[in-house]
Amino acid sequence: MRNPFGNLRLPGRRQRRYNPRGVSGRAMSSRAPQRQYTLARAERPKPPREFHVPWRRIGVALGGLVAASSVIYGAAWLLTGDSLRVMNIDVSGAQVVGARQVAAVSQLGGESMLTLDTTKAEQEIALLPAVKSVTVERAWPNSVHVTIEEHQAWGYWQTAGRVQVIDADGNVLRASRPAPEDAPTIIDLASPRDLEDGKGADPDTVHLVARLIEDRVFQEAGLTPTAWVFQRDRGLTVIAQDGPDAVFGDSSNYEFKVEAFEQVLRQLSEREATGSPQVAEVDLRFGRNVVLR
Repeated sequence: MRNPFGNLRLPGRRQRRYNPRGVSGRAMSSRAPQRQYTLARAERPKPPREFHVPWRRIGVALGGLVAASSVIYGAAWLLTGDSLRVMNIDVSGAQVVGARQVAAVSQLGGESMLTLDTTKAEQEIALLPAVKSVTVERAWPNSVHVTIEEHQAWGYWQTAGRVQVIDADGNVLRASRPAPEDAPTIIDLASPRDLEDGKGADPDTVHLVARLIEDRVFQEAGLTPTAWVFQRDRGLTVIAQDGPDAVFGDSSNYEFKVEAFEQVLRQLSEREATGSPQVAEVDLRFGRNVVLR
């Protein structure tokens, strides 16, 4: 224990240097020198960093989230709600086919205007026998317009006593708009083999008859056709009242055949005036070699 009175000075006495017990003077002199320190200005401590809340970024993120949620909700509302669903199906151009039948076959009632398949609806409606072509269009916000073109009967094709309705291209029609009152009937003198093969109307013959009627070839010559006869090996023969039959065959060289037939009729008219025998048939199938029978 350190002597508390070691440094006390008494009058008339010399102060002794304190020497710890057991430590000699040499040992004390050999002790390591005390460290020296240099005083310097202490650095001012940095103030604590303030925490900054990124309100702007948070606001932008929240705004984007709200906008995205609104878009998703709006899309779901449009898809599942009734505001954009098919409520009306308008059908135009239909006379044979009923509008209700078209609407039922289309399967568009109650469908979403955004997702309805117009192509599929057109395919389903086109399967109706009387429909030739169809177009399905959206009529916003909740209607669909269906435009129909129906088959138009042109005439009749008769084979072995069986009469079939045909259009201007020779297609046999199961359902169509009715043919005109003066529609022609082409009589097919088919052989039993042709009937077994199921051969139908000949399109070229149908086109030829339609052109002869449209051009009024026999009316201009003062003749009235009474029958249109078709044979597979002979083609078309027109039987006329008070005149010779005309064998046209097919529609090739149409203008030449018509001109040749008119010229033959003029020559026959002159020959009849001189008492020449009458001609029953004019065969126009061989070009310039017109055969009179």
